[in-house]
Amino acid sequence: MKNRQLYIIVFLGIVSGFFMYNSYRLIKENTALKKELKETNEGYDNNIQYAIKLEDSIVGFQNKINALEAADKFSLNGNEKAVKYLTDIDDQTDWQKYIIDTLMKTNETEGNNPLVPFDGMAGAMKITEVKILNNRWIIARFSDGTYSGEMLLRYDINKDKSIDFKVLDQTLFN
Repeated sequence: MKNRQLYIIVFLGIVSGFFMYNSYRLIKENTALKKELKETNEGYDNNIQYAIKLEDSIVGFQNKINALEAADKFSLNGNEKAVKYLTDIDDQTDWQKYIIDTLMKTNETEGNNPLVPFDGMAGAMKITEVKILNNRWIIARFSDGTYSGEMLLRYDINKDKSIDFKVLDQTLFN
C-alpha cells in the first residue's frame, strides 16, 4: 500500500511538473504574442491616423480648389448666369467637359487644326489648352511644338448639341 501511495505521489508530481512546464511555456508565448499584437496595433493606429490626416488634406485642397474656381469670375464655373444658360439647354450634360472635348476633337484632323489661323512652321498647329470663359467665349492656346499663340473663340450650341466655333481674335508668340 505504501508503494502504491508513493507511485501515485510520484505520478502526480510528474503530471503536475508537466502541467507547470506547459503553463509556463504558454504564458511566455502569450506574453510574446501580446507584445507583437500591441506593436501591430500601434502600427495600425499610426496608419489610421496618417490616413485620416491625408483625407483631411485632400478635403482641404478640394475646398481650396472649389473656392478658387468660384472666385474666378472669368470661368464657366464662376459664372452662374452662363451655367444657368447651359443647363436650360440640357441639365444632364457636363457642359465644360463636352465643350472642351468637342474643341479638342478638331485637333484630330491631319495637319494644322482648322480653327488655328496660323500654319505651323515646326509641325502642325494644334490646340493645347482651353479655358471656357462663359456660355459664349473660350480662350485657347495653340502650338506647333516651337511656336505658340492664343486665340479668342466664340461658340454656339445648336439644338442637336453640335457646337460651332468661330475665331474672334488671335495672337502668335515667337
